[in-house]
Amino acid sequence: MAFRLEIADFGAFYERTYDTAYRTALGIVRDPALAADVTQDAFVSAYRHRDRFRGEAPSGAWLHRIVVNRALSALRGRRTPRRDVDLAPLIAPDDAAGTTSRLVLLDALDALPPRQRAAVILRYYHDYDYATIAQILNTTSTNVGAMLSRSLGRLKDALDSEQVATRGRGA
Repeated sequence: MAFRLEIADFGAFYERTYDTAYRTALGIVRDPALAADVTQDAFVSAYRHRDRFRGEAPSGAWLHRIVVNRALSALRGRRTPRRDVDLAPLIAPDDAAGTTSRLVLLDALDALPPRQRAAVILRYYHDYDYATIAQILNTTSTNVGAMLSRSLGRLKDALDSEQVATRGRGA
């Protein structure tokens, strides 16, 4: 199929997709070294199993499923220490949002459970639809909608709390 051509030259595929794969892993695991390991493991797995790629969906979605699964596996049974990680590339610039709001949003994103964080990143960073996210997370589109709704509610609450605190400080 047409999408199979996307990975025919795996070196070019790697070059084209590494940055987004790494940022996805970083958004989930919140540790740069672990994110690099996860990303490399994902590419090794993708390369070894490239013959299994049927080409029914874009290669990026296929790769992100591997990255997300590796990232979630890396976090299982492990308490990842909080790191001062710049996740700004994960969030689109917004002229109305100040630096404080961005930091609050990043902290709120950090507080989400890893699967919810993955869903938010896949939806709002990669712009995948619910069906594709469901395939990547091995769940249903309905569950993706519920995860995103809960996640956005938590993110909105965090931003609303910051706005109230900012007004209280007279800023």
